[in-house]
Amino acid sequence: MEYKKTVLKRDFEISDVISVHYFEYTVDFAFSGELHDFWEFVYADKNELIITASSKEIVLPQGSMFLHKPMEFHNVRGNGSSAPNSVILAFSSPSHELYELAGKVITCTSRERAHLAGIIEEASAAFSSPLGDPYTESLIRRKDSLFGCEQMIANHLEGLFISLIRRRKDCPDDSLFTEKETTRRRKDEMRLSQICEYMEANVEKDLSSADIQRQFFISESSLQKLFQHKVGCGAMQHFQRIKIDRAKEMIREKKYNFSEISERLSFSSIHYFSRRFKAITGMTPSEYASSVKSISIS
Repeated sequence: MEYKKTVLKRDFEISDVISVHYFEYTVDFAFSGELHDFWEFVYADKNELIITASSKEIVLPQGSMFLHKPMEFHNVRGNGSSAPNSVILAFSSPSHELYELAGKVITCTSRERAHLAGIIEEASAAFSSPLGDPYTESLIRRKDSLFGCEQMIANHLEGLFISLIRRRKDCPDDSLFTEKETTRRRKDEMRLSQICEYMEANVEKDLSSADIQRQFFISESSLQKLFQHKVGCGAMQHFQRIKIDRAKEMIREKKYNFSEISERLSFSSIHYFSRRFKAITGMTPSEYASSVKSISIS
């Protein structure tokens, strides 16, 4: 038998990356705007953003993204009431398929959000330039970067846009951007969403795993399996992350001191709060408060 090679088609490619950012903004930040000859997308990872595309102002809800065309003027700002987080990435691609996605508010699926998380994780491993520095003009490669991390950035980016383009082709109207899953997966997503919303609504309380089990009539093993499969950590680990995310928002909103934040979020002491904050973010609350001051762009 004579075997023949099949050269794999590449229907979509990312040729290079100009910038990769993960911003944790203060409540009152605003970026004056720019235009350039490459593509750029913005994803609202936490709370909503207000963006401008050409002369049109658009509300970008949490969990959605917007793709700016080359040479399109754009800016971004907060809504004045909640401190947002965003992923902003600029890149080059020869694909004309991108024009089908540009100019639309796109609600991302769980798979697409996983690609976005992978981009940030691999970019942190690939580059020493801070992802939260808005003035970075070029990415600086780490000397000790992980094997294949730049290739993984490309893989995640291409996977993200292939998923979006497929969804666009399956449904030409703007109702395209809804998740198509099996009944079981939809139920899992719904239950996970309900539990996470419950955690968010009770972020200031000292919830236990037993509290969540009683609220949602779910066993301990099913709860842990759901979170491990969908989120990648245990339920209470995720609740701790939500608490620290809320603490970061409160620091950026500048309404409370650290002791007040610790008390409002039901930490047993300011010292335990500081330890958990550093374990999750890599910084003390004071270091974080200093670091975000440089991201208020005007």
